[in-house]
Amino acid sequence: MRQHTRLSFRHISRILVTNRLSGEPMGYVADLSMGGLRLVAKQPLGMSGCYEMVLHVPDQGERLREVEVVVICQWVRKDTRRDAFEMGFSLDRPSAAFIDLVGRLLPKRR
Repeated sequence: MRQHTRLSFRHISRILVTNRLSGEPMGYVADLSMGGLRLVAKQPLGMSGCYEMVLHVPDQGERLREVEVVVICQWVRKDTRRDAFEMGFSLDRPSAAFIDLVGRLLPKRR
């Protein structure tokens, strides 16, 4: 059973992910939750590796909001439908900006 509500993204609202240290593109967010995120990328990353990422979130108009996160890769699998890899990451140190982002995007519980 999932611990956190998950928000999935479609191609219209893609969130680009880059490496915080090098600025190199890493892939796109497929879904996210308060506990972590799923990344789709052309190349796999190492399992159990710790990564510093920047999420480039579409904001008002043409602006992008940058949200930094530190994550740990929990799993990697090949997605043959897209000729890409999917990777699941748990948050190592959730930033206030990430918590705010997910809180604003997830539907409110009644």
